[in-house]
Amino acid sequence: MKKREFPQTIALLFFLICFAALLTYILPAGEFDTVKAGKLTKVVAGTYHRVAQSPQGAFAALNAVVLGFQRASILFAMILFTGSAVHMMQKSGAVEVAFRSFSTGNTSNISKIVFVIMLFMSIGGATGVFANPTVALIPIGMVLSKSIGLDVASGFMMIYLGAYSGFNVGWANPSTLGVAHPIAELPVFSGMTMRFGFHAVNFILTYILIMRYIKTIQKDYTKSLCYNEGMTREDVMGGGNAKVESASPMTGTQKFCLGVMILSIVAIMTGAIVAKWGNQQIGAIMFLAVILQGAAQKLGVNGTTKEFLEGCKPMLNAAFIVGFANGISVILRDGHILNTIVYYLSIPIGMFGPVIGAILMFWANLFINLFIPSGSGQAAAVMPLMVPLADLTGITRQVAVQAFQFGDGLSNCIVPTAGTIMGSLGIAGIAYNRYAKWFAPFLLFQSILASIALAVLQMAGWTGL
Repeated sequence: MKKREFPQTIALLFFLICFAALLTYILPAGEFDTVKAGKLTKVVAGTYHRVAQSPQGAFAALNAVVLGFQRASILFAMILFTGSAVHMMQKSGAVEVAFRSFSTGNTSNISKIVFVIMLFMSIGGATGVFANPTVALIPIGMVLSKSIGLDVASGFMMIYLGAYSGFNVGWANPSTLGVAHPIAELPVFSGMTMRFGFHAVNFILTYILIMRYIKTIQKDYTKSLCYNEGMTREDVMGGGNAKVESASPMTGTQKFCLGVMILSIVAIMTGAIVAKWGNQQIGAIMFLAVILQGAAQKLGVNGTTKEFLEGCKPMLNAAFIVGFANGISVILRDGHILNTIVYYLSIPIGMFGPVIGAILMFWANLFINLFIPSGSGQAAAVMPLMVPLADLTGITRQVAVQAFQFGDGLSNCIVPTAGTIMGSLGIAGIAYNRYAKWFAPFLLFQSILASIALAVLQMAGWTGL
C-alpha cells in the first residue's frame, strides 16, 4: 500500500478553498457596517446583519485561485526578487567566506564565536534575508562546528536557530510583517522599536539555550543529539584542530555583494519608516540589488538574467502559497461568510475581554502554523479574519499583528510540516523526535513569555504608530 503522506501546503490551501466554498452553502451570509477612522476601515460592533446567500460553486473555487494571485501580484514579485537578491549574494561566496573566517585557527573562545555567528544569522533572519536560504548554510555550520571541537548539531543550531531567533520576531521581515501590516491597514514595519526589544530577548534566550547544550556535550558527549550507541567521542565531536577549507580573505567582489545586501536592507528599513514604503518599493530595491550584484560578478546581461531566474526558483513555493492563501479570503468575501465567521468568533473572545482575547489569538496562530507553515501564506490566510475580529473585541490591530507573528514564528523551529526545519535536520543527520523532545520545553517557555508580552501590550493599548 502506498504510504500516506500529509498533503503539501499548496494542496492543503486548495482543499481549504474548496472547504470555504462548501461553507458558503452552509453558513448564513452576513455583513457588518463599516466606518472610516482616519486611514483605517473598521467594522462597527453590534451591526452584524444577514444578507442574501451567495454560494460559491466549483468554478468559483477555481477562479478564486486566479483572483488570489491577482490580488497578491505585488507581494508575489517582492518575494521572488528578494529570493534572487539573496541567491546572487550566495553565488558570490560572501556568506561562506564570512562564516569560515570565524572558525579558522580559533578554538579557544567558543562562546564568542557562537555569539558572533548567531548574531549575524539573527540580524539576517530579522530582516528576511535568511529564511528558506538558511538550509543551504547548514553544511557550512556543520564544518565550522567540527573545526572548533563541537558536534554537527551545534553547527545546525548556530545557523538555523540563530537565523530564526530573528526571523520569528523580525522587525523588518517582508514575508510576515510585509504581508500582515498592509492587510491590517498599518504602515509596513510599524512598531519596530518594540520588535527590536522582542528580537533582543529572543536572541539572548536562544544563545543561552545553545551554549547550555554546548557545555553539556563538552562534559558528556553522549548527550549530543547526534550520538548513537557505540559511538566514541571522536565520532561525535570534532577535533578542534581541523583546517577549514577555503578560509581565504573575502574578495572585493564578495565584499561588494555583501555590502549591497546590507545597504538594501538599510534602504528598505529607512524607506518603510520615513516614506511609508510597501511591498512594491521593497521589490524594486531587491531587483536593483540583483542587477548590481550581477554586474559586480561580471555575469553579463544573459548571465545575470539566468541567475535571477535561478534565485526565483526556491521562492516559488512561498510565492505560490501566498496566492493560494489569498484564494481563501476571496471565497469567504464573495460568499459573504467572512464576517459571519468573525461574528461567531468574536462572541467567545469578547466574553474573555481583549487581553485574554489577544492571547487566544496567539495560541490559535500557533496551531494554524502546523498546517500553513509559510509565514506569508499564514498572514494572507488569517489576517483578513483577525483584523475585524480585533476591531470587534477591542484588540488593537498592532497587537493582533504581533499575535500572528508570535504564533507563526515561534513554532517555525519545531513544526514537522515546515520544509526548512525538516530539511536542515536531515542535512545535519539529527532525528526529528530527539530534536523535538529537546526543543519543546524552550518553545513552551517562549510561548508563555509571548502570552505575557501580548497581555501587557494590549493593556497599554499599543498601536506601534
